[in-house]
Amino acid sequence: MIYMKKEKNIAFLVKEARKNKGYSARELAKLCSVSHTEINNIEKGIRVKPGILTLKAFEKYLDLDYKELATLVGYSEETVQYGDEDIIVSFERYDRKVNEFQEVKKHLLYDIDRRRHIGMDIKEEFDNITNYINKNKISDKDLEKNITNINKLLDNLTEKLDDFWLKDYK
Repeated sequence: MIYMKKEKNIAFLVKEARKNKGYSARELAKLCSVSHTEINNIEKGIRVKPGILTLKAFEKYLDLDYKELATLVGYSEETVQYGDEDIIVSFERYDRKVNEFQEVKKHLLYDIDRRRHIGMDIKEEFDNITNYINKNKISDKDLEKNITNINKLLDNLTEKLDDFWLKDYK
């Protein structure tokens, strides 16, 4: 981390750190997900209180201490602490949470697809049973009613699973 005790001006600190890292203002802006105008305004002293995410990006890409920067530009102690602990303002924590979410999503999609296939297998087996009953002319009113109800249920289930899977995940 670059120590900021010597200079108490964010414009100077950011400009010097950016130059030391060899970034252009546009390159730094892209890394920090802000406009190059924002970087220029910070370095010119026009923008004296950049957003928390921008300060966190300066920590990540310029090795400037977030807490010192946030205090320097006038954020309250609570905001500085919030920014240091809360997941949304830490790129590393945010990336880790996104990766965790993607992993959970992958497992859920696998489970949905597995259940979809189980439903299709059940439907196929039940169709075989129904064909056997019809082919052998087994006649029973209660049995026919139950077969009809189960077929409707299985058709509805496989249709919903297919719609969900094909619409949202393929």
